Amino acid sequence: MKYAIVYSSITGNTKKLAEAIKNKVGECYFGKPSDEALEADVIFIGFWAAKNSCPADIQEFIEKLSNKKIFLFGTVGYFNTKEYFEEVLNNAKSYVPSSNTIIGTYMCQGKVSDSWQNKIKEGSPEKYELIKNNLKESMNHPNEDDIKSLIMEIDKVGL
Repeated sequence: MKYAIVYSSITGNTKKLAEAIKNKVGECYFGKPSDEALEADVIFIGFWAAKNSCPADIQEFIEKLSNKKIFLFGTVGYFNTKEYFEEVLNNAKSYVPSSNTIIGTYMCQGKVSDSWQNKIKEGSPEKYELIKNNLKESMNHPNEDDIKSLIMEIDKVGL
């Protein structure tokens, strides 16, 4: 079986998860969305949450897929709830053509960069006050427990 790990990561959070998957599956395509990755049977697709979904480069890649097994994974910054994780995953799933099979999913919190935290604080002080505890907690993610949980989800699908 041929594997690919495709991801989009701005701050390194999703890349950290992608590297853990690479350590688990071994030989595979690893990197940005590309036509080379389309040759794989199983494609792990990682992303950061952008507008409650995946970013445009990942959306475009997903829409090209046909007859693949897909495992979606990613990170979110400050809305650290299972409900939000599900919302982001469901929105990303909506781009997957019906000929593909989603074999698994995983989301966890990721570190929100200092520069992004400052943008929130300066641009929307009231929003910052509401989410500052989540921002503080984000500094500890993804951590070893997040990585272990990701690997457990991959193990559940027999990979």
